[in-house]
Amino acid sequence: MFGRMGCFLNGCCWGDRCELPWAVLFPQGSVPFNVLAARGFIDPNQPFSIPLHPSQIYSALNAFVLFLLTSIYFSHRLRDGSVVAVGWILYPITRFMLEFVRGDEMGQFNTSLTISQWISLGLLASGIIYWICLTWFYSQHPQRGIPLRPHRLVNS
Repeated sequence: MFGRMGCFLNGCCWGDRCELPWAVLFPQGSVPFNVLAARGFIDPNQPFSIPLHPSQIYSALNAFVLFLLTSIYFSHRLRDGSVVAVGWILYPITRFMLEFVRGDEMGQFNTSLTISQWISLGLLASGIIYWICLTWFYSQHPQRGIPLRPHRLVNS
């Protein structure tokens, strides 16, 4: 989450054109401005970029929500490794979707999918395989599951 806030302050990982009230304008000389000018999308002499999605903020909020979900799931997990599996499956799904509002990458491999979307597809597939293997392992070794008890801090 904090890394994506740094992206916003640095100007990297910017979004695509945005007509929403929270659109962001980057100043002349910033990374998005320079790239958009080089690609011919804006006049290099204007003071600001076109309005862009604050995709860095979206990504930071996404990271925070994933943190909350995995934190909540931690106390309800039935086996070791399942929290990792949930994060491993959820992150590529949300990252794939976020890429649709990003404007810093172009499609790869003669498709409209960005390299991050291709990597997300691979991560999602491997996360599902991990979940299946984890489920299989614990079905073969049920004694290794986490005892069903509340996880509370004990006062010392």
